[in-house]
Amino acid sequence: MHFDEVKGIICFDMGLTLREGDREYFYAVLDKHFPDLKEKYINTYGNAYNLPSPNSKHLMELFQSICKENNLLYKPQDCFRYLNEFPEPNKQLTLFD
Repeated sequence: MHFDEVKGIICFDMGLTLREGDREYFYAVLDKHFPDLKEKYINTYGNAYNLPSPNSKHLMELFQSICKENNLLYKPQDCFRYLNEFPEPNKQLTLFD
């Protein structure tokens, strides 16, 4: 992998978030490609917005390891600190001056 222009990746957790509408689409795709899996999701998560992966701890360790190997920022506070180091943006351009 090449991360030439990437400075950091903000990741709070490994899993899935489902809003109304997204949930229905997600379940329809599950039904199409993985019959009966929708019922497992419903029984496990109900109508929760946040659906953490059961492997979240391992996946986060893998994510952090890859970031470290590639000198990428991965802690949210470090990513936000980097963003705050940018100079003030230039004046907004307009078509009608």
